[in-house]
Amino acid sequence: MAIKPKLSGIATAALDFATNGWPVFPCDPATKAPLTDHGHRDATTAAPAIIAWWKRWPEAMIGLPTGAASGVWVLDLDVDGAKKIDGRDALDQLEATHGQLPNGPCAETPRGGVHIFFRHDPERLVRNSVGKVASGIDVRGDGGYVVLAPSVRSDGRSYQWLSVPFADTDFPDAPDWLYRLIERPKPEPVSAPSPPIRPLPDTLDPRRLAYAQSALEREAKAVASAAEGGRNHRLNTAAHNVGTFVAAGFLDEGEARDTLLAAALECGLTAPEARRTIASGMKAGLAKPASFPAEWAEEEEAARRAVELNRDLAGPDNGAPGKIANGTIAAEATSAAPDLSMLGEHRRAPPVFNPDWFGPQLAAWVRATAKATCAPVDYVGTALLALAGGVIGNQRRALAGAKWNEPPILFSALVGFPSAGKSPALGAVMSLVSDEETRLDALYRERMAEWETKKVAAEAVRAAYKTACREAMRGDPELTRAVPLSVPEGMEEPAKPFLGRVMVQDATIEKLAHIAQGNPKGFLSFHDELAGLFASFGRYSGSGGADRTFWLQAYNGRSHIVDRVKADDPIRIPHLAIGIVGGIQPDRAAELITGTDDGLVSRFLWCWPDPVPGFTVARERVDDSVAQRVISRLASLGMAPQPAGRPDAPVLVPLEEAAIQRLEDIAREMKAREEGASRLMRGTLGKVRGNVVRLATILTFLWWAASSRDPFDEPSEIGEAAVATACELMLGYFIPMAERVFGDAAVPEVESNAAALARYLQANSLKTFNASKLRYKIGGQLRQAAAMTAACEELEDLGYIKAAAVPGSRGKGRPSKDFTVCPQTAVPD
Repeated sequence: MAIKPKLSGIATAALDFATNGWPVFPCDPATKAPLTDHGHRDATTAAPAIIAWWKRWPEAMIGLPTGAASGVWVLDLDVDGAKKIDGRDALDQLEATHGQLPNGPCAETPRGGVHIFFRHDPERLVRNSVGKVASGIDVRGDGGYVVLAPSVRSDGRSYQWLSVPFADTDFPDAPDWLYRLIERPKPEPVSAPSPPIRPLPDTLDPRRLAYAQSALEREAKAVASAAEGGRNHRLNTAAHNVGTFVAAGFLDEGEARDTLLAAALECGLTAPEARRTIASGMKAGLAKPASFPAEWAEEEEAARRAVELNRDLAGPDNGAPGKIANGTIAAEATSAAPDLSMLGEHRRAPPVFNPDWFGPQLAAWVRATAKATCAPVDYVGTALLALAGGVIGNQRRALAGAKWNEPPILFSALVGFPSAGKSPALGAVMSLVSDEETRLDALYRERMAEWETKKVAAEAVRAAYKTACREAMRGDPELTRAVPLSVPEGMEEPAKPFLGRVMVQDATIEKLAHIAQGNPKGFLSFHDELAGLFASFGRYSGSGGADRTFWLQAYNGRSHIVDRVKADDPIRIPHLAIGIVGGIQPDRAAELITGTDDGLVSRFLWCWPDPVPGFTVARERVDDSVAQRVISRLASLGMAPQPAGRPDAPVLVPLEEAAIQRLEDIAREMKAREEGASRLMRGTLGKVRGNVVRLATILTFLWWAASSRDPFDEPSEIGEAAVATACELMLGYFIPMAERVFGDAAVPEVESNAAALARYLQANSLKTFNASKLRYKIGGQLRQAAAMTAACEELEDLGYIKAAAVPGSRGKGRPSKDFTVCPQTAVPD
């Protein structure tokens, strides 16, 4: 029976705060600096993590992140006799002028200062500041933190509540006059004027702006988590790096300085010291404007040329004849122009993604998150489906027929050009697993501690057994050989525990297999750029076939064995279930879908919406609580225990009869549509019925987990409503989106080849050509004689080209490989 750990009073208080909804983290009692790797960003309400932290650091003080993270912000009244600072007196003067502050929770600090707590208002941005409100009055808002009572410093002095929170007092709203003081620009001392602030240009390239903002956030995080002894150096480096983006005109200097100062205060530096370091590093960085990735210029030049080409294709704005208008080349002669509609990309408009498919609670979160990340709702919704499927994994499977069950694993690809919003949307959705992974990490540490204890005990038993054997051999060797000593219990080394995972990034096949062996529930493989996943096929295994087989098995949830390179024993996985989600650029997607499809491509659910026009920085906080609760509930479903010696098994959830009938209807419809479809679309249509079952399972458990009713029973079957919604998702969104992504690949091959030949002739301004010779230059499918012949016949039928007759014997002609391009389509000299 597990022994309940004995907790200190501070640890108990930390758990009490967490129970009331305040995320906490441990702080150094000597320096107030966070003890965890990522500072206040590691704050959690998960009891296992909190217990593990205070077992490791029993004297740690309790840290609370301020702002949106906890729902409160703090007015910090500092007292320092040596510097003649007293924030209490300063507040008295402000209250005499503006009015009294409302009563609410407050605490006394070890130096006699006061922390006054206010409710966080999502409509008001409260940033960290030092002395901005008045001398001795600091603010701890978004991105900051405070130490909570009853924490005790290393010198024995403590924080004390003057008015305890979570008792009979609600957190009050700050008055407007205080917000005005917080939001006003801070006056700089005359003796130390700031360097001239560089204004931002009126128009900025969104990609470069996002790149610079990401650099600022990355540098601030590095400063906030810097260890004592290297903090000033890290701050100076960050200020230099950020200064280069200020010099390039993509960061506001004032905001950059404030952000770095808040991070410096978080890691324990004093304000005067931090300001001096920031000024020094910033000065050096301002002399070296930042450069951006070289390939961006190439992409932008290609995009510029594409815009010019599209302008030519569309014709002049004044309506005068252009080279091409409305998909047909404007004829200068009086003869009819050939049909050149196939010169288009065959790309359909994107279908509409309806967040209401998720139910009211999650629909609101999807819309708010899309707005906050300036990304299409499609990206957020598709990523959420993939995440939910990966989290459920092997815990639940849909039983669609007597011998047909489907795991809710999805392969999802978010297609879009750079800066389309793929990464922000993916990042926002994937962040929902942070609490669950913190819990799994704490559980792993506990199990590792138990394993270490058992391992040491086993080693001791083994050593004693070996000693006994040696003594027995010395005493009576013959008897010992005839009757060997019995092996004692507890000598076998215990199995080492695995770290529980919900999501994995950029791992090799062997590593994924090892993780899957220790995580029978399954998980999600997240790739910011999917092109790397496909490019890695065969990189380590010697051929791409083994990797593709692994992923096909991971999709199906079947047993799998991976032979390891540096070990004799293979990795055996009873139920391999790993989902995939990630982004990919259109050109890389085109390379993927034009290759040989062994069923891998057709298993993907594709998402390529139009980007959100313009760019808006989010002002409103997104409430992630519902979405986080959903992920936590899905992760805690559990598998079906089996008899000793056998691995846990998925719990099978049957479809109700009405749901099965709907499934049969769509399966028959897809069978009919497969006839005459292109190669890729045939594969996609063939996977629709399985994807409907998977999506219906995910929706069933998302709807259940998002419900606010507690307690309540989990679904015992998958109903008609879930299957009907899944059918709508496939028919109304994912199938049309596959057609959009496949583009030319979604049309019959002969038309696709003819379009490729027509574009080549136009791009190279050819007036005549020989098909036999040209097919070797073009390559691809047109390299095959039969494909080239069929493409030429298609273009002849459309009047695009004309075969030249070659005189033969007795005046008869024979089929010619020489062709003339129609004058209306040929580009003039």
